[in-house]
Amino acid sequence: MKLSPNTRLLVSIFIPLYVIHCVEQVYFTYGNVLQKYGLTPETTGLVLGSFFIAIMLMRPVGGWLLENLGIRRTMFVGSVVGFAGCSILFGSHSVPMLFAGRVLSGAAFGIYTMGLFSYQSLEVPEDARGMSFALTVSGGILPAATVTPIGEWLITNGWMKSYLAIGPILCVVCFMLGRKMKSASEGAAKKTWGKYRDLVFIRPFVMVALTGTMMALIDAATVSISLLALKHGLVTSYFMASYSVAALIVRLGGARVLNILPRSFCIAPCGMMMAGAIGAITYAPSNGAFLIWGALFGVGIGAGFPMLLASVSDALPPELMPKGAACALLLYDAGWAITPLIVGYMTPELGLERSFMALALVVFVAMSALMVFYWLPERHRRARAR
Repeated sequence: MKLSPNTRLLVSIFIPLYVIHCVEQVYFTYGNVLQKYGLTPETTGLVLGSFFIAIMLMRPVGGWLLENLGIRRTMFVGSVVGFAGCSILFGSHSVPMLFAGRVLSGAAFGIYTMGLFSYQSLEVPEDARGMSFALTVSGGILPAATVTPIGEWLITNGWMKSYLAIGPILCVVCFMLGRKMKSASEGAAKKTWGKYRDLVFIRPFVMVALTGTMMALIDAATVSISLLALKHGLVTSYFMASYSVAALIVRLGGARVLNILPRSFCIAPCGMMMAGAIGAITYAPSNGAFLIWGALFGVGIGAGFPMLLASVSDALPPELMPKGAACALLLYDAGWAITPLIVGYMTPELGLERSFMALALVVFVAMSALMVFYWLPERHRRARAR
């Protein structure tokens, strides 16, 4: 069956996005490996968080590469750097090398996904962005229901080397997919691009990025869920699979709805839903509770993240899209970098459960404040303007 050009475009973005997220999410149970290495909670948090710090720092680099080299070469750089980082994690146990491996693999993820998201923002028209991002970012949620359970099973059954080999193999797949990418954006380097300082004066973009940062803080709690599950004798994959399936249903089943909804207005409520789910699982008594609250979390992130990406593109002119996407994702990554550190350093003082609960409360209150003091008034102002 011959696919339409638009469908081919979405497929060409979806598949590599899925594979690079497999590289990220196979390490969602990596905290258990680090405990077997004898690392302290503080060091574990630093090693886990270094991946997301590297992603954050590489977002502007990914945007620059797309502007100057095009999509194929950007993906080539990302996949090669990722292979180097994951190979270090495969063969090293020392803390400095673990840091190096996590930093390199995080840098690769930042470059690779930044290229894909900027490419999509430039190629997809505004009236189709909600559906487009809902479909393609489903490739980012599927690994939680596929590669993450496989990784946890391998660790539980003592197949440590097999688990650690998954990352380098997936990076080779990323390289091969990058070579097949349609090079429609290669001419993007000839455009006149805007400057970073221009973004500060676009208030809708600033507020969308701030709301997304709050969402990221609670989204990143998932990277430490394995520690909570281990303490209570539960299975991480019950939560991860539940939230990924729920998010997938929302994104695929409601993809067209996301073209109609007031996207930027809906981001904060989605973040509040996620914070409520994380607060609830803090004292989850069973794997069944993991399933229930994971599904609620999945509905929030399933609708919220594609709305965030589409809203960033909606707020920006074409000449600022690569830099705007880089800044928005950099701030989102900042939440992912900070959360493991918060959990790691609060746990010795408050305990793991209270650390999770404190994080959930802070995000819920922050999202509520953004909703009351900006998004509701903004919604009313736009309604009056019509």
